[in-house]
This record gives sequence, C-alpha cells and structure tokens, in this order.
Amino acid sequence: MERKSLISVIVPVYKVEQYLPQCVDSILNQTYRDLELILVDDGSPDGCGRFCDAYAEKDGRVRVIHKKNGGLSDARNAGLDAASGDYLSFIDGDDWIEPDTYATMLAAAEKYDVALVCAGRYDEDEETGMRTVGLCPKREEQISSKEMVRRIFHWEAMDSSACDKLYARSLFEGIRFPLGMVCEDVPTTYRVVLRAEKAVLLPKPVYHYRHRASSITTSAVSEKSFHFSRHAAMIYEDIKKNVPELEPDARYLLVCALRYNVEMLEHAPKEAKNCFRKEYLRSRRQLAGQLKFVRRSGFFSPKEQLEIVLAACGLYGSASQTYHFYKKLKHNL
Repeated sequence: MERKSLISVIVPVYKVEQYLPQCVDSILNQTYRDLELILVDDGSPDGCGRFCDAYAEKDGRVRVIHKKNGGLSDARNAGLDAASGDYLSFIDGDDWIEPDTYATMLAAAEKYDVALVCAGRYDEDEETGMRTVGLCPKREEQISSKEMVRRIFHWEAMDSSACDKLYARSLFEGIRFPLGMVCEDVPTTYRVVLRAEKAVLLPKPVYHYRHRASSITTSAVSEKSFHFSRHAAMIYEDIKKNVPELEPDARYLLVCALRYNVEMLEHAPKEAKNCFRKEYLRSRRQLAGQLKFVRRSGFFSPKEQLEIVLAACGLYGSASQTYHFYKKLKHNL
C-alpha cells in the first residue's frame, strides 16, 4: 500500500482555553487523516496545558510540547523543530479550519507537483458573529514564487499569513520566525515562498480567522506597533539586493508601513504621541523621501497620493478631522 503524505499541524497555545476545543477538533476531524498535531503549550497560565494533554491521551496523532512562555514565534519554532511531516501547516489556537482543508490542499499540491499551496480565509468577528470572506485567490492557478511574493506585498487576494497555506517541510530548512516580534509572518513567509519556485492558488476559503478585541493586533500603541515597519525596511533591502525585479513592490510595502506609523500616531492619545515622537518624526521623514516613488509608481490612486503627502507633512490627522467635521455638518443641514 502506497504511503500517504504526513502533514504536521503546528498550533501555538497560549490563553486560548475557551477556543482550543473548536480549533483542535477541526484538525482531528479532517477528512484527511494522516496528520500529526503538535500542540505547543507556550507556558499558558490557564487550563490549556491540561487540555492539550487530554487530547494526546485520546488521539495518538497528538503530540504536546510544554515550554516556558516565549511568544508566538518561539512556539512556532518549537513546533517546526519537532515536526516530522512531509508538509507543514500552521493554525493559531483561537482559529479553526474547514473539514476538507488538508484533503483539498494536498490534492492540489500533488496535482500540480508544487511545494506550496495557498487558499483563502474567512474573517470571523467575535463580537458580532459576522462572517465574511477575507483574502482569497480569485481562481485556481499555478504561479511563480516571485509573482506570489508580489501579490503578498500588495495584499492582492493574499498576504503574509502563515495560516492559510500548506508547505513542503523542506521550505523551512534554515528558516525560523523572528523572536520577540509581532507581525512575525511578514519577514518569514516571503522567504519561504521564494524557495518554492512555484505555487498553486485555490479560490476556496478554508481557514477561519477569529478577530478578537484582546488580540495582539488590536492592542494599544507600543513599541511592537512599529515592528511592521521594521520588517518592511529589512525586506526592502533584502529584495533590492537579491530579487531586484520585485524592488518596486517591496518599496510599496515599505511606504504602506511608514504611512501606517504616521496615521496611527496622529490618531493616538496624547501620551502615545509624546512617547513615540521620535518614531513619528522618523517615519514622516522617511515617508517624505518616498513621495517621488508614490507619484510615479502607478501603485497609488490620486486620493492615496494626497493622503500620503498629508501624512508626510504631519497634516493627515487635522485634515481628516476637518473632512469629517464638514461631512457631518453637511449631513445635518
């Protein structure tokens, strides 16, 4: 009997006790059964560790790693070091997947003989219960790895998320997620994709991404809020040197990251503005240095170009307030 491909599913677990059963059950109940589920208990202070051990006792496909808290990247890296599968998948402990996720993605990998498959995802609003289709490829197609990276940099039906993709394990040899950083997928995924040479896209949402008010991405302004722009700057230098044909696209990502910094701080409380004033001025200065590119690249609409100019000049916040004031005034007349 021909051996089936083993998929290693890596799930970092930290303070997700109420969500973990839905996550784990969605993996263990896959129509494709040849899985090893690696639950990485990242020093979670709640009952997550006990839940993990209970699942391991019930299902021999479950392996548990208990470790000191080190953050999402550290937990994923621990899972990568322990994985033995032919393919890898990452699921966050508060999310879940469709029952046929791995059967569908593995069939596409074998059909096209590729090391990487990218599908789509649903966005699940925890507060309202609303489900919408998030980033998702428009059609089934095989593309080059460089084209996929280009689309990732532009958020063109996909992004850097590690969680809606299936990877041959060999793609991660020598690559790990950066420790102590958020937006850890941004500087990691593009490197893995470039190794793949080609990839297959599936126009099918398979991953359910739960938007929580307490998540890292919705927290208050802190030093971590600027990790995205740090990653973008590093990516730009790497791409400019090693994949020059993607330099404009990496530059687009950098502009978006700098614009995010400025606009975030202009809308932030006064305390945050004062605390991160140097970061604010640095981002404005660097953004101003990109204005010629913004105007000539063709990547930005006239409205976006105006907003970026305002951000570079430190006028975005006041202009935005003025616009919304007159819009509200007009509505009330």
